[in-house]
Amino acid sequence: MLVWFLDILICFMALGITMFAAQMVENKSSTLNNLLAISVLLGILLVGTGIYIGMGGSLHAYLYITFILQLIILGLLLLIYRLFKKVGYSKLISICSLCLLTISHLTYVYYIIGSFIYY
Repeated sequence: MLVWFLDILICFMALGITMFAAQMVENKSSTLNNLLAISVLLGILLVGTGIYIGMGGSLHAYLYITFILQLIILGLLLLIYRLFKKVGYSKLISICSLCLLTISHLTYVYYIIGSFIYY
């Protein structure tokens, strides 16, 4: 039951981070918008793949590592969002949110590979 709960929680955290980071990128730069669109589509595809492949039978270290890393990334995104609300649009904030989004995707790929290997 705990494995199922952690799996669903990690999937929704990855999807939430993808959508939350997309909210902080302003529409003024076409290059950042293209990167954002690719990142959002990649995030949705990754979460779909993770739900399809995931659901291992027992707890492994990759579950805990992914969960903790996703929590840290979510906390950093909340700090950046607070700064975004205070300062407004900034290219640095957009780039930082895209970098955190990329790190979140990489940790989720680690989760998918781990669940595929230990299944």
